[in-house]
Amino acid sequence: MNKKMVVARNLLLCALIIGGYTLSIGHVAASGSVGTQSSAQPREDLRRFMQSKVHQEYTFLSYTIWHNRPLTPAKMDSIAASSVKIVGLSNELTAYVALYKEQGWSNEDVKLFEEKRLQLSRVAQELSRAAQKRDTREVHNFFTHLDNTCQSCHKRFRPDLQWL
Repeated sequence: MNKKMVVARNLLLCALIIGGYTLSIGHVAASGSVGTQSSAQPREDLRRFMQSKVHQEYTFLSYTIWHNRPLTPAKMDSIAASSVKIVGLSNELTAYVALYKEQGWSNEDVKLFEEKRLQLSRVAQELSRAAQKRDTREVHNFFTHLDNTCQSCHKRFRPDLQWL
């Protein structure tokens, strides 16, 4: 397969993944029933979401990038796809903000959460681009930024999960 066909295939794959997440975001926002949940439920829902979805992708990326060398074209494709999943998942995080405001999050907390959510999305987009270009140095660089983004959010909202 020539390089143009590989790039076109990867772009189509990314577009399909983003489209799927866009559809699921509407479903998540439409299916939330704020009035019927206990005040502890949204926090557990976000914790479960982060553990079962975001952390799963993070773990895959960490292992693939740092421990499963060399970064072959197939691994780069997987890194790009996983990064696109994180972009979609970061968009789904907006569904939790209204629930946390009801639980008493300050405006400062909401602002920081939104900044970190956007930062996660942007860094994951850059990581995907670097993987699509097969740029190992940039993949390492952007994964480090992604890791730092996770840690800085945990520092505020989940200090029990800090690992440095």
